[in-house]
Amino acid sequence: MAREGNNPFVSYLNRYTTASPDHEAAFDEFITHAPPSGEPLRLETRTERFVHACFRRQRPPSVILTGNAGDGKTYLCRRIVEAFTGQPVTEWADRLDWPIERDGLTLRVVKDLSEVGEERAADLLYELALDQLEEQPRFAFLIAANEGRLRAVLQRERLEELYAEVDRQLREGPNLENDRLVVLNLNQATTSTYVPQALAWLTDPVHWEACAGCPALNACPIRFNAGRLRDEHIARRVQRLYQVLEHLGIHVTIRDMLIHLAYTLTGGLRCETVIEKSRHIGWEVHRYVYYENVWGEMADETFRRKAVVIRHLRRLNVGETSVFEVDDYIINGQPDDRDAQAEHERLFAPALDLGGRRFEQDRAAYLHGGASSPKPEEEHPLMAWLPHCRRKLFFEWQNGEVPDRLFPFLYLPDYFRLLHGDRALLDRYRRDLILGLNRAFSGLYLTDADHLYVTSQYAHAVEQPVPLVRVKIAADYVDLRPDTERSEAFDRDLTTLLLEIPPPPRVRAEPVRWRVDLLRFEYLMRRARGGTPNILAAECELAIRQLKDERLARFAAEETDPNRVLFFAADRNRYALQTLWVDEEGRIRV
Repeated sequence: MAREGNNPFVSYLNRYTTASPDHEAAFDEFITHAPPSGEPLRLETRTERFVHACFRRQRPPSVILTGNAGDGKTYLCRRIVEAFTGQPVTEWADRLDWPIERDGLTLRVVKDLSEVGEERAADLLYELALDQLEEQPRFAFLIAANEGRLRAVLQRERLEELYAEVDRQLREGPNLENDRLVVLNLNQATTSTYVPQALAWLTDPVHWEACAGCPALNACPIRFNAGRLRDEHIARRVQRLYQVLEHLGIHVTIRDMLIHLAYTLTGGLRCETVIEKSRHIGWEVHRYVYYENVWGEMADETFRRKAVVIRHLRRLNVGETSVFEVDDYIINGQPDDRDAQAEHERLFAPALDLGGRRFEQDRAAYLHGGASSPKPEEEHPLMAWLPHCRRKLFFEWQNGEVPDRLFPFLYLPDYFRLLHGDRALLDRYRRDLILGLNRAFSGLYLTDADHLYVTSQYAHAVEQPVPLVRVKIAADYVDLRPDTERSEAFDRDLTTLLLEIPPPPRVRAEPVRWRVDLLRFEYLMRRARGGTPNILAAECELAIRQLKDERLARFAAEETDPNRVLFFAADRNRYALQTLWVDEEGRIRV
């Protein structure tokens, strides 16, 4: 029985976030134990369905699961054992290798290869390797292991062939048609897929019934957060944060997602703390609402370092980006547009997350205060509200792409529009990307986007280096298109841009396909449209150098004419492409 004003579900969530000293770090442990208020979290995953179907086959393959700690490997093993034994699994300690007899075949589940010791791990993998050679295998293995541990054990003698197959599937993707061994890397799953499921469970009204008799009921940020995150539009905006991280190449584990979402709800507060603070008039309750917690605004530095998602999101904090259109809307509304003004009144009506009437009063004082307003303007109390209100608008303003402009990317809305496949838009941006690549390859401020130029080492002139053009391809032959990655074995729903560069006409070779993620897109667009070239250089220049080297290695040797050299030379206020060649009489011409 919960004490009056103490919701046990809040304590349950805070045990899981690392804001509490008694946190439960393991994803499997957390979701296995039901909260006092209802059923435990059950995430429906495509990987679970795929593995379950594999082991239902007449001749099931062995499956190796890899991934980071917290990706759900142990959880999947538990679910498979429960499915094939019909019994709940509550204790794993003495069942490191769990055999299950079925139709003359033994399914052996190893929930963590690291727990069985190196010698025993090598023996298990050797048994798997031997069974692969049998015409009628006696075993099917389900083995969970992080990739580093798995590769280390596979380096041993007797495991060379198994290592080669595991390595191939980890590099090239799982071979789902292999009837002997399938290797699934859970790092490939897009965790954003699970955010709506997790939020629906976290905000289920059954968990919040215990709040009914709380003396801080109407002043509680935790209960406020649960109500707001139940809104489908807001849940999709939380999901958008995770999608942006994925487009930046950042993989978030399920465990880290749950830590982050639990903290977004509670802000690390306990019910007793809320009740005590709500008795004080000066408590700034608005600092603990969900759109502050999601960035870890009130979290201490220790928690910010431990909470992986917050650590990444701090670099994308929309509250720190000033966009005139957004700030003007916060301060002045839009009185000339009835619908936009009604939306402003809805968003900024006095409420718990706006300090009751405090924002309204500070805004009125700024607009109408006259000579009594503090000076300088930057010290006005309203200025402290702007980051708070930007974060609120990011989640709650239903105004298309405008909230996404609060991300610290100049071209993020353009990037997401391109992912929808508008051919005219793709053709326009294709030329911008070609121009960006030309400038990145050559190190010069080129203006030609009609061709893609791949340059080699610099030949040094008197005053400045001169890049030599080794490959030249007409822009019309370069293709830019959306590319969607999906798999029946993963919840992977990620569309990125793919730049396909064909070989020159005289060269027989496969096209070079280069994935343009959000970082690369932003970097090349900044170079093409005159942005500062050092922005994102550390993140992108190595990938661009690798693309350039691959093009040179595959195309340049056959394309290069030994009697002709193309190079860029300064010509007044631009760089011009010039040709140096040897004529029939042996004279050098330019």
